Amino acid sequence: MGTRGAALLGLMVALPLQAYDAKDAEAFFPKWGEYPVPDTPYRSENRSVSVFDLIERNLTTGIWEGSPKVQAERERYAAEFYATLASRKVWHEGHGQATHPFQGPIVWDIVPIPQAAPPPCDQPQPTGYDADSCRYVNSLFKDLEKRDPEAARKAREIVRRGRDVWFKGTFGNQDEEYLHLARTVGRENVWYPWLDTRTRPYRFTKWGMINDPDCEQGDASTNWYDKCPDPHSSGVLGYRKYYADPLKNEKGEIVFDPATSPYREDELRKNLRYVLGGPCVQCHVAFDPTNPPKNPNEPEWENIHALIGNQYTMQPMQYVMGTPEDSLARQVLGRGHRVGTIDTSLVASDFQHNPGTQNNVMDFFNKRLFEEDMKHPVTGEIRKARTRAVLKGGEDSVGEHLALIRVYVNIGMCTEECWTPNFPVPGSFFGEKARQKPFRIAQCAKDCEAWNHADAKMPDLAAFLMTGGPTYLLKAVDVDGTPGSAFVDLSKVPQGRKVFARECAQCHSSKVAPDNIRADKEALARFYEGHVFGSEQFWELEFSEEERNSEAFKAKYLVADASGKLRPRQFAKDGVFGQDWLSNDEPVPFHIIGTNRCRALHDNHNEGHIWEEFSSETYKQRPSPGAEPNVINRMVPLIGGTRVPGERVIEGGPGYLRNFSLLSVWATAPFLHNNAIGELTYLDDGETIDYTVAGRIKQFEMAYAELMLSDNPADTPHRPQKISVTDRDIKLAPREDQQGFIKLPVAAGTPIANFTSSDPHKPLFMKCDDAVENKGHQFGISLSDEDKLALREFLKIL
Repeated sequence: MGTRGAALLGLMVALPLQAYDAKDAEAFFPKWGEYPVPDTPYRSENRSVSVFDLIERNLTTGIWEGSPKVQAERERYAAEFYATLASRKVWHEGHGQATHPFQGPIVWDIVPIPQAAPPPCDQPQPTGYDADSCRYVNSLFKDLEKRDPEAARKAREIVRRGRDVWFKGTFGNQDEEYLHLARTVGRENVWYPWLDTRTRPYRFTKWGMINDPDCEQGDASTNWYDKCPDPHSSGVLGYRKYYADPLKNEKGEIVFDPATSPYREDELRKNLRYVLGGPCVQCHVAFDPTNPPKNPNEPEWENIHALIGNQYTMQPMQYVMGTPEDSLARQVLGRGHRVGTIDTSLVASDFQHNPGTQNNVMDFFNKRLFEEDMKHPVTGEIRKARTRAVLKGGEDSVGEHLALIRVYVNIGMCTEECWTPNFPVPGSFFGEKARQKPFRIAQCAKDCEAWNHADAKMPDLAAFLMTGGPTYLLKAVDVDGTPGSAFVDLSKVPQGRKVFARECAQCHSSKVAPDNIRADKEALARFYEGHVFGSEQFWELEFSEEERNSEAFKAKYLVADASGKLRPRQFAKDGVFGQDWLSNDEPVPFHIIGTNRCRALHDNHNEGHIWEEFSSETYKQRPSPGAEPNVINRMVPLIGGTRVPGERVIEGGPGYLRNFSLLSVWATAPFLHNNAIGELTYLDDGETIDYTVAGRIKQFEMAYAELMLSDNPADTPHRPQKISVTDRDIKLAPREDQQGFIKLPVAAGTPIANFTSSDPHKPLFMKCDDAVENKGHQFGISLSDEDKLALREFLKIL
């Protein structure tokens, strides 16, 4: 076991679940003890892959083992695990949220917002969520339990803690909305109409939001908030509520105490009672495609999948619903983001319009490992280490620990202490104030204790993420009882598999083909002969009866287990580690993929940019994929959009997109990184997105049909070009904070990218000039109709 693995193992097993006595717990959970642990089997896959497996197989990543403070005080952070999932600011005398200036000094202390630790899983649980967490971990590590019960117990505890971080960890990130976002959209516009309990019956129908199954509609006795056994649940998964600071008058007297004051009609609009923090599930939790709820506005825990990503939510809009319809926030987030996407560089802006899908976390332990040079953010030492690609361009190439904690910063943790001080100053054009500065991890760990709270928990979170598996159509049952098998023509699957091997696997298989045969389709067919792309449970469906009965096939690709049952060699040898991840995860230059290039050109991880310390040295030294023409800013009157001599060379790491995994592709349409290929369908009411198995299949087939069309408007047929545009006349300030006297008129029908893909600190040229969202990925469009149909049916079983 290497040094990195030993340190990781020592950290993980040193973090037991704390035991709170019933009296402490009841202060948090009035319904303590009313939720028995269910043992209902899952239809979706959960993977019994533990941290011990990763260490044994040498699959750990990165060089970061925690901040110096975390490493020095591991026992304290372990003891405070649940007490530090959330935090808030306590302002120094004379300072406060309403008066704190942009990039102002630190004039507060960070204090935790305690949450009770759940009891062990052999006891009734305080909430349905906790009971379902026990159901989840109890379904794991059963083989390990037979060999080593203590190791299985530890593995389950680690995963359970990680799941709690995923669902509950906010680490003070409410500051992003109430402090930073408020500077742009106005404090009066940062509020949440959907928090009103009277919206519960239509939250999914209207906004794609998923109600917490533990909660029920409240009333006047709950101040018109949902009634929940967990006092920090907002009633919506992914949004945690905490008491706001007391409201004081000019004399310093408390005129509204969030914990005790009676209801006020204006309290929701003014955030008087609660502020909201957002854990990771705000983007990633969704209905389990294999087990959709009867009523999408009242799901049960068995209908919830924590990792697939919510294809049906307008997540960025949830925070700005109070803004006017003609505001920049409404137009960019409401009109410029397709459902199920979010531009993660909106706040630490790269000044390019590049919304992307919520990541689908499945079988991450089978992602390829790449060895890269990494610089330690504290010592500066450069050494080689392994990493998995995470972001769409492979930017977070520093191992899971730092990649995960960067996401927490990106959703608001340590906003004022470590993040916004590195932003350019709005309205500046020269010098340091006009440029991003690198976020410094050492500074953040020193000045923002919330970083350390999160940093100590990232190994647990990574362990939980490694247990997420695919959602197979053949295990699905629809709301009306229809089995998933009814939606696929299994007779075409063997032919579709052959098409996939020739046409797709060179990019979409983790069994990596040698470079010298990637252009030879017949050689690829031979290379992938006998290889199972999908689940071992359904491997026989991938091959014809003739192939399966062939003695040569059996001898070469199958092996008998102890019971005499024939298994594919890849699974007999490696078990679940033999599962194909359905991508080689390699970065491909943007012009080869041909999709909208603004996401590929994302440059926040370049040297000198804000996320410099979260990308490897190898990433920053990637060869240039090419150059971009200089195009005059399209918002400049008369000459905007004119191409002028000269080009901008793309360098420093950007310009690539990873080959994405096709695991559960049947359940995740529309397609591409921005959900631009295909369209959503709706239930009979015309308002509710069709989340059923039948609905997902219809959306998949529509997206597949569009994917297989030419993107050239001169061809017949071709994809209709999709460009997000403003739906009304608006006024636009040239500054990113929308302040200042100058307001430019923008006519209805203007492409959103015209004003979101230019840098206001270098306003002469477009930073990315690419408005069409559904072009590119022209692979396979020349296949015969027969092969296209067979390939479509094969993809459904993956």
